[in-house]
Amino acid sequence: MDAETRADLLARYRAAPKLLAESVAGASIAQLDGPPPEPGWTARTIVHHTADIAVMGGLRLRLMLLDIEVEYWPTDQDTMQKRLRNDRRPIRPALKALEGLVESAVSILDALSEDEWRQPRPLPGNNAATVEDWLGSNTRHIEQHIDQVRYALTGTC
Repeated sequence: MDAETRADLLARYRAAPKLLAESVAGASIAQLDGPPPEPGWTARTIVHHTADIAVMGGLRLRLMLLDIEVEYWPTDQDTMQKRLRNDRRPIRPALKALEGLVESAVSILDALSEDEWRQPRPLPGNNAATVEDWLGSNTRHIEQHIDQVRYALTGTC
């Protein structure tokens, strides 16, 4: 990955919590919990899912940098939603958590050397990933959910 691509991804990652918060700003409880335009999660449950996955992603980043083999924990997303009661919890704590998790990760990422960005880190099954890979994956994940929230609330992205 060249420096310009990485800088773009990092800027998008930094901006993502604010964009998610803006996407739900002013939404009523009825809108947050209303049926999405297509079968799927509500805006509320998408916000919680985004924060939940950011928790795991932040841990994964730290384990990668410690050269601890990072497993991708199998999670049934619908079970996760149900057991964490994401359909009834307020979204403000999830938005604040996402903001803090991204800010924390960025403080780590900003301090990395070129070698640390590009060094392959162990994954299960003799696979490897770099911190650059991590950044791309986590940025795209949040952005996809921002689009899903917008769609759930308005029917458009």
